[in-house]
Amino acid sequence: MSQVAGGGRDGRIDAARAIAIVLVVLGHARGIPQAYTLLAFSFHVPLFFFLSGWVGTAYGRSRSDGETWLRLVRTLLVPYLCFFVLAYVYWLATRGLGAKALRWGDRPWWEPLAGLLAGNGPGLYVQPALWFLPALFVTAICFHYLRRWLRPGVLALLTAVLAVVWAAWFPSLGMRLPWGLDVLPVSLFFFAAGAAIAARGVSSPRGSAVSWLLPLAVAAVWLPLAWINGKVDINLLQFGRWPALFLLVALLGTAMTMGAGGWIAGWPGVQWIGRNTLLILCTHFLVFFVLSGVRALLHVPGEPGLAWALFVSAFALLAAVPLRWLVMRCAPWMIGARRESRQLVPSSVQEIGPR
Repeated sequence: MSQVAGGGRDGRIDAARAIAIVLVVLGHARGIPQAYTLLAFSFHVPLFFFLSGWVGTAYGRSRSDGETWLRLVRTLLVPYLCFFVLAYVYWLATRGLGAKALRWGDRPWWEPLAGLLAGNGPGLYVQPALWFLPALFVTAICFHYLRRWLRPGVLALLTAVLAVVWAAWFPSLGMRLPWGLDVLPVSLFFFAAGAAIAARGVSSPRGSAVSWLLPLAVAAVWLPLAWINGKVDINLLQFGRWPALFLLVALLGTAMTMGAGGWIAGWPGVQWIGRNTLLILCTHFLVFFVLSGVRALLHVPGEPGLAWALFVSAFALLAAVPLRWLVMRCAPWMIGARRESRQLVPSSVQEIGPR
């Protein structure tokens, strides 16, 4: 699918990332049907970890320990802190208004700061999507050191076993670990799997009947298995009924999306979305919060439904265009970019760490 370092960049990778981030945005919108979340959540977060390992191996270069830490801090932790601060300020300003007063009014002002330090889903309620950044940071750091002793393929096999055991055992303890450590066995498997396939130079035929039919065949297998396995939410340590089936379903969903990326790689806007996943990840919840506040002020009757979910999702994606212009003009470091750069480097699933 992608070419290993030395070849040109494969537009289907960015198209797959575009599909993934659209699935994420839709899945977070109020009013989206539960059937959608059951299916999309079965693979979209594993897909991001998989693509991170893939792109880092296919297009990265070897880096020292110090370079790796500095790069990951700049491209993941700085955005994590900056977009948390934005969301926290908005939360402080609006938590006493309307329905928010019932939910957040009695929470101490410092509580979200404890969530920032913990770096996991339950504590990051002012900006829930940000949990992915420290989790990816820890995953990439671990992979950097582990691959000194283990090839990506061997690491993927070992972590597959560990992920199944961990997913079956750890959630039952009812505890959370900081900075994505409680999802590390799972995230490391998908990261290593992506790196292993990229290292082998696996590719799919371009413009052939196989490239069109294979994603459909994979989808036919993925769909019933995802439905049978049930609800998955990695952020909440939910892996469906059977952890082993979860891994299989996530890999099938990943393969399906990678294939579908070839269908739409040439569509206008797809590449832009795929190369700006970090910005969209970090801003879509804030856009949702603002639009929900406007809806409340306008006293729109009824509960949000599918039409609302589609509207706010489309708005969040479109809002990323002026937001990117503003950030790149005023504070490119917020998204791990440099002022002279003409594109985001890197996003949450672009080149990461030493390769």
